Amino acid sequence: MSTTESARRVWRWFAMQEDSAADNTDLFAQLVAESPVVHFPGLWVVSRHDLVAKFSNHPGLTMVSPEFPADMREENPDFTEFFSNSMSVRAPEDHRRLRGVLAREFTGRSVERLREKISHIIDTLLAGPTAEGGFDFVSRMAVPLPSLVTAALLDLPEEDWGQVTTWSRGMLAQLGKSFPGAQPTTEPISVEGFQKLRSYVESVVRERDTPNGTDVISRLNASRRSGQLSHDEVVNMVLLLFMTGVDTVTSGLTNALLCLLTRPAEWQRVVEDPEKWAAPAFAESIRLLAPVTFGARVAAEDLSIGNIVIRKGEIVLLAFAAANLDPRRFEAPLEFRWDRTQNASMSFGHGAYFCLGAGLGSLQSELLLARLAQDGIALSQPADSLPWRSELTFNSPAVLPVRLGTGLEV
Repeated sequence: MSTTESARRVWRWFAMQEDSAADNTDLFAQLVAESPVVHFPGLWVVSRHDLVAKFSNHPGLTMVSPEFPADMREENPDFTEFFSNSMSVRAPEDHRRLRGVLAREFTGRSVERLREKISHIIDTLLAGPTAEGGFDFVSRMAVPLPSLVTAALLDLPEEDWGQVTTWSRGMLAQLGKSFPGAQPTTEPISVEGFQKLRSYVESVVRERDTPNGTDVISRLNASRRSGQLSHDEVVNMVLLLFMTGVDTVTSGLTNALLCLLTRPAEWQRVVEDPEKWAAPAFAESIRLLAPVTFGARVAAEDLSIGNIVIRKGEIVLLAFAAANLDPRRFEAPLEFRWDRTQNASMSFGHGAYFCLGAGLGSLQSELLLARLAQDGIALSQPADSLPWRSELTFNSPAVLPVRLGTGLEV
């Protein structure tokens, strides 16, 4: 395929003229190998690993705010106002300030403290499917697990976790309505639903405004008292935690399991020693099948980066999924290898907007894969017949039918 043909194919994909509801690994591999920098009118697609790394850290490229349709702004103004002012899309200086406060809650030590709670959540989620034998991994495990772990991270009462999961999925569905090609499978959160959620968070924040509190929300309140955050920023940060990274972990879990179950020799290694191999298996699996296809940035000013000139206002799409398959960075990039340098993977983004919850997402995945290796699991539908998510941002199967039990052939 010529460079021109590669560029045309990626354009068709972004324009939804080529099926986005499919495994697009071949497209990403061809893109980075043949057309690592593509320029369309007002739009750049960058996939070469070193350039994605450089662009991810460039101060002149900032996060793109979602373009909420007029009818969406009218039907749920509170939600659209919240997200438009959230940490994810704030100006760089504010983003760095807010991120600096929140990053303290996602250190390796902080994440490791949740190991026992996450294992308990996994046990609870698997109780039903274990009895049933067969189930859809996406809806029964990959969707609820990250939301429930967020509830545990925030030390919310366990009796509230079910409602929190419903709110979380509703907010993601509402946000998803602004993405090209999105077809939410969950009912978007209503005006009344978001007001109830905000009231719930306001109440929890007020209850935990004490000097001696040691939980995450109490520490965020301490940052407010020291002048690092406002009250609204504390509330919005908690609300954002119900959303941010949840879909990434859902897609990552799904992709990792699919990748391993379609590679029996690699999965067998995990089965034989889950404690040793579950974590590297997850890392290499989501390098091959990245959960997030790209991150969008906008040029805040005219920029010259190497021999690339980007005009103010132009959109730059950082193709993380393609960068993970760059043959300049990864030898035989389409092969599963255990000896990769995993810190080169861009599965959780890169640079200034790198996912703060990457460590927490990886721990969930490590524990879940280890448990599934112990219990036994196999696909109950051919991998090449699986339906995939239709939105452009996330690249993973929409469903993943599996069956549990020891001695199953994957």
